[in-house]
Amino acid sequence: MAEKLPIFELEEGEKEPLEQELIRLLKERREGVEDPEVRALLTRWTTKQEKQVEESDDPEAPIRFNLRRARLYLEAGYREEAFENFEAARMQAWNEHREELCQATMKEMDEIENSTEEQK
Repeated sequence: MAEKLPIFELEEGEKEPLEQELIRLLKERREGVEDPEVRALLTRWTTKQEKQVEESDDPEAPIRFNLRRARLYLEAGYREEAFENFEAARMQAWNEHREELCQATMKEMDEIENSTEEQK
């Protein structure tokens, strides 16, 4: 089962958590990541996540970052981008011999694919 996006405390001046704001803007803006405000927010979110990965002692942190980005795109309705990130996470897990995480990622991808087919 997909892990829920964590709830972050608001940083000074923020009206909503960065991740939720990014999802909202991705849904609202027709240009998506090409929109300057969305691109700036995505860059800020990515930089923040990459810093957390670098500071983490968890060897799976880079893989989990790709999974998190995939779920963010999926929640915002960007299926192709989501699957690109799921695939990147799956390949990372495979290359690092993290079989359990690789299998869980493939299962999540299959579940999304199946739910999409059922909606058609």
